[in-house]
Amino acid sequence: MISFKNILLSVVAIPLLVIGQLSIAQYSGDSRFFINVRELLVSSNSSSTNLPLIIQSTFIEPKKEILTSSISRQLKNEINELISSQESNRYLILLQEYKDYEKVSQRVESIAKKFLGVKYVWGANGPNKFDCSGFTQKIYKTAGIQLPRNSRAQAKVGKYIKYEELKKGDMVFFDTNRKQTGRVNHVGIYLENGTFIHASSGNKKVVITNFKEKQFYKNRFLWGRRIIKERHFKMLSSREDSYSTLRKI
Repeated sequence: MISFKNILLSVVAIPLLVIGQLSIAQYSGDSRFFINVRELLVSSNSSSTNLPLIIQSTFIEPKKEILTSSISRQLKNEINELISSQESNRYLILLQEYKDYEKVSQRVESIAKKFLGVKYVWGANGPNKFDCSGFTQKIYKTAGIQLPRNSRAQAKVGKYIKYEELKKGDMVFFDTNRKQTGRVNHVGIYLENGTFIHASSGNKKVVITNFKEKQFYKNRFLWGRRIIKERHFKMLSSREDSYSTLRKI
């Protein structure tokens, strides 16, 4: 019975262990493994019944540790590379969005200034006459951004912006009623250095106003809205129309 077990062990078990270890050796790059196994198998001090344990403790366990350590290092390196790549991509995306925002805001300013002096008429939306919300709607539409028609609806679009956070291209909203109720009834487009452009009923035309020079507007300012985003730049790039086709005077 014992002899049969030893034969079975030699014929089946040991080759399986050797094959498994050969796989590990293939990845670990140990060229001496084959020599060590051969010496162990022919050693007179190793009985057949002890060979699996000897092979396990002498070769498989150490090789498994080497392989595990190698895989662990490789995974850490790949994770670090992935994190680095993601951070780089995030930075590039933010940089691209910044560039796109600057380009669109510059275009909004350029388009708006082309209409300086155009007559103010309540309810008009251009190109030869505007009211305040008709002016902002037309300017942003030409830049690739769709807006509602009236100022109160426009005041609900985009990101809420405080006065101190205003940037070029932001919309600015006011309550110009004698009895200040906090309801929007006027809108313009912020430029820079405390100025904004709007179709003014008081001036009867499109003008640029400075908050410092006209405290009335500073006191009646409610909030701003930021509506320029990276996606608008993509819309703008595919548009064929321009402000030159809007105004035919």
